[in-house]
Amino acid sequence: MEFTDELIGQLKTCPKEIVQSPGKPRLDRGYYRIGFELQSVDQEFFFIAFGRYNLMFPENFSIGLVYSPRHEKGSYEILRCNGPHGEHEMFPHHVHFHIHEITTAAMENGLKEDRNIEITDKYTNFDDALRFFCETH
Repeated sequence: MEFTDELIGQLKTCPKEIVQSPGKPRLDRGYYRIGFELQSVDQEFFFIAFGRYNLMFPENFSIGLVYSPRHEKGSYEILRCNGPHGEHEMFPHHVHFHIHEITTAAMENGLKEDRNIEITDKYTNFDDALRFFCETH
């Protein structure tokens, strides 16, 4: 599959419908987790969405969108909305709310996860991030 900026934009913004609802969050290794399946309204694209937040530090969370091509093995993490999750010398964005997004260059180099990172003020907790995720992606 050839990925272009146009395709990545379409994957992020196409209207989606829930195929399998998330149900109640389950506690697993110190994180509450939810997962649900989505497809584009035209049924061209299939996605897995996930959310998790730390039991002890709920500001440490992640909500993501993973694209699963129907005719290809594997999947691609298109974007992830994160809360702050600790200071790290190599990753200064970790102390801020931030969004990871995949790039065409990353995909062309065989990377299957998001690489572009943007510090954001669009949400300040898990619930707001989930709302932002659902409204914009």
